[in-house]
Parts: sequence; C-alpha cells; structure tokens
Amino acid sequence: MKALLLIATLLAACSSATRQPGELRGRGTTVTQDELAATNSGNLYDAIAKLRPEWLTSRGPTSVTDPTPTAVDVYMNGILLGNVDHLREVRVLDVSQVRYWPAGEAAARFGMGHPRGVIELMLNIKP
Repeated sequence: MKALLLIATLLAACSSATRQPGELRGRGTTVTQDELAATNSGNLYDAIAKLRPEWLTSRGPTSVTDPTPTAVDVYMNGILLGNVDHLREVRVLDVSQVRYWPAGEAAARFGMGHPRGVIELMLNIKP
C-alpha cells in the first residue's frame, strides 16, 4: 500500500512539472528578433553563440558503428541548409526568429535523421 502511495505521489509531482513541447530547461527554445539585435552581431552564428551557445555544440557520436561527432542541423523557412556553419552566412537583420527543436520533436517536424536536433530560422519577409 505504501508503494502505491509513493508511486501516486511521484506521478503527481512529475505531471505538475511537465514541460511544454519544444521547451528546454534553462533559457528556452526561441530567440526573438529583439534578442538577436541586442547582441550587436553581424551574423547569426555569433548571435546564437552569445545567447544560446549550447545550441551550437557538437557532441560525440550517436552510434558505435559511426564514430563521427554529430551537430545540430539548420533549417531556414522549412528548407535544410546543413550544419551550424551555415549560420555564419545569415545576417542577423534578415532573421525574425530562431527556434531550437530537440531531437524527438525535430524528427516529428522535419523527419528522421536529426539526432542532435534542429535550429530553425524564420526570415523576415520583405514585400
């Protein structure tokens, strides 16, 4: 009986602390245009390095059969650009918002093959 009470208490505690989809612990998964502008950076890589450096770090291999370290993939307006080095080619002034998608959510949104997640850029639309 005590075990059931303990399990029920733990489940209640976990449900009250659940995160919203796309929400990371810490500073969040979205960077706004105002935050980007406040960095005084010319390119998006430098701005994200100041605001969310953890998004840019590559990590160790994702499998034993492939020892190559993997990095986050970058999408711009729904199109795959490649790795984080492409962020150096994007001007901060051209971006309205940047969002980080953790691996599971990235797979649901962009398809399989993003074991380190996705950084998605939304560009300013000019009439």
